Amino acid sequence: MANLLWFGDSAWPPLVEVVNSRELPSVLIERYNAAGGEGTALCGIFPEIRRAWASVDNSLFLWRFDKWDGQCSEYSDDEQAICAVGLVKPKPEIFLEAIQYLLVLATPVELLLVGVCCSGSGDGSDPYSEVSLQPLPDYTIPSDGVTMTCIACTNTGRIFLAGRDGHIYEMRYTTGSGWYKKSRKVCLTAGLGSIVSRWVVPNVFNFGAVDPVVEMVVDNERHILYARTEEMRIQVYSLGFNGDGPLKKVTEEKNIINQSDLNSGSRQAAGSRPSTRSTKTSIVSISSLSTVESKWLHLVAVLSDGRRMYLSTTKSSGNSGTLSNNVRKPSCLKVVTTRPAPPLGVGGGLSIGPLSFAGRSQNEALSLKIESAHYSPAALVLSGSSLLLVNRDSTTHSSSSSSILGTGVRSSKALRECVSSIPIEGRTLAVAEVLPPRDTASSVQSLYSQLEFIGYDNFGESVEKLAGKLRARGDLPTQHILPRRRIIIFSTTGMTEVAFNRPVDILRRLLESNTPRTILDDFFNQFGPCEAAAMCLMLAARIVNTESFINSIVAEKAAEAFEDPRVVGIPVFSGSGALANTRSASSGFSMGQVVQEAEPVFSGAHEGLCLCTSRLLLPVWEFPVMSSSDAKNENGIVGCRLSVEAMQVLEDKLRSLEKFLRSRSQRRGLYGSILNETGADMMSSDTSMARNVFSPSRNLESSDAGASNKRQRLPYSTAELASMEVNTIVEAEISHHLLMNVLIGVMFYVQRLGL
Repeated sequence: MANLLWFGDSAWPPLVEVVNSRELPSVLIERYNAAGGEGTALCGIFPEIRRAWASVDNSLFLWRFDKWDGQCSEYSDDEQAICAVGLVKPKPEIFLEAIQYLLVLATPVELLLVGVCCSGSGDGSDPYSEVSLQPLPDYTIPSDGVTMTCIACTNTGRIFLAGRDGHIYEMRYTTGSGWYKKSRKVCLTAGLGSIVSRWVVPNVFNFGAVDPVVEMVVDNERHILYARTEEMRIQVYSLGFNGDGPLKKVTEEKNIINQSDLNSGSRQAAGSRPSTRSTKTSIVSISSLSTVESKWLHLVAVLSDGRRMYLSTTKSSGNSGTLSNNVRKPSCLKVVTTRPAPPLGVGGGLSIGPLSFAGRSQNEALSLKIESAHYSPAALVLSGSSLLLVNRDSTTHSSSSSSILGTGVRSSKALRECVSSIPIEGRTLAVAEVLPPRDTASSVQSLYSQLEFIGYDNFGESVEKLAGKLRARGDLPTQHILPRRRIIIFSTTGMTEVAFNRPVDILRRLLESNTPRTILDDFFNQFGPCEAAAMCLMLAARIVNTESFINSIVAEKAAEAFEDPRVVGIPVFSGSGALANTRSASSGFSMGQVVQEAEPVFSGAHEGLCLCTSRLLLPVWEFPVMSSSDAKNENGIVGCRLSVEAMQVLEDKLRSLEKFLRSRSQRRGLYGSILNETGADMMSSDTSMARNVFSPSRNLESSDAGASNKRQRLPYSTAELASMEVNTIVEAEISHHLLMNVLIGVMFYVQRLGL
């Protein structure tokens, strides 16, 4: 196997591109310069409210990261420097409805909550147009001399804080009544002896070794809290049933990296030398994995050398019990597999195989020096001497795969990745993914909640974050419903917005730039005629989720490519068994041989239409649109599972697809005439090409069988087979029309009755 496979040609559009760059607010730079660079400065990104934040000593600044609106909110807290910042959606019925989020600020002296009020624009297109901060003096408590290092919050409104003393605390808040305080700090990890010694012996006289927590991550689906310490220990805590129970420590692993080395060494070839590291490898980041990515892998840890460790909290055998929704209780923490570091010196994008690192030198693998990392579904950002962006390679990804690491039996091609490098000036401080727009996310959540998020759509998670998890399925199954992925990079020089181009975006660029025919052929070869034809259909019918309108020139070129038999192929018969070969090479004539009928293999245009249609109808194909509130009771209330907006989105896409098929049906009906005009030579060459493309694994049984089959008469001629394909496309058009009538009836029923 080749070590590296170049993704496309240099004429291809980049996989990752910088779409916008902005400078930091001037008031922030002035305040930082006034402090002389000697104060306490922190920074981060809150994608939930579309704001970046930075603190300088006792002041906190908030501003818009996706556009500059001239506003930079500031909040100051007395004279104490801010040491940790968090954002949480509050528990219901405690604060006013105008307070949608809470800022959690920690200083060496006190912990306080600040209300965040979001107001939308006049036309309703931007729900986070303005953000104001509301002080909440009743929710300020002393820190008891403990300096907090980090803050983690759950979707249900719980607030966890990690102290420099090595303990984990929870800030609890209620409406309060009488003598009962509205907020208080509770130590969750200290025993009775630690509490007594805290009162008897002050902290200044406590000379014991302390390993403080530097990062905490919450898994809201499995109700687990992960904590990473300075000494690279990983702690696992259970949050109980539905995440509202007491914090219970499950395990603490001290030698995770050693487990990773053993796991990697067990897969090395016999006789290979073990890797020797001149510098100590450390863990730079941990992230939880959603159940959409994997049901058996729960945590990913990124190492300073670029490797990724995938860990699980359940044992491989035995039943450790379940919490809810078939989620197993955490019982351990073990390394399941480790992925090698991406190679250096990458260009605009290349594909690397998980098994192709055997030929790489150890020095090359050890030359990466990662300082920070950000993981999101099917994407990874590594920051060090250079900025590397890693995402799944769609050219070899199978949309039917349900796990990022292929725990089942599937081809290793599903593990390939594309690695890109972009120039970013300064040091990277924070990275976050831009969440999809709320209207798009609401439609996605309504359409796919029963398919992908069953059991997890009522845990208080925003629809934007829930829809973003669908990206774990890859670009090919989701590019018709989700916009292209965008991330924000916060560096010392400013804010940089980076976009990941999907396969359909690359095809659109190729059609816009009048690229040579060979480049388009290469695109079809990379993605296959079926996927490439489906993308052409989405562009021609304008049903793909894009940021700008698809002009008529691109739509017409996509339609021509969709109908071009030189790239999508022509319908043929699979294999060589059109009629059974009744003559055996050894015994002459055989009466008992099974007669096999020839199976037609349609062109890429037909298969692309089927693929595109199946992805559109997936949300309404497996589950009923209308359902009863009480399945066991006949008197239950019947309601619609989908929202009106989601059904409108689905109807619009189906109408666009039907409109395209109607407009091209006459030209597509002349498929046989087009073939006749090209001549018999092209027919024979295209037939051979189509056989190689659509049935590469079906070889001739034997040379004798091939010689005998030359005299066989196929049940259908090429023209008849092409006519069959056209008829199926017309039937698909009729089916779309009938389905839209059903959706319109359901929408009218829902709007009329107000379901």
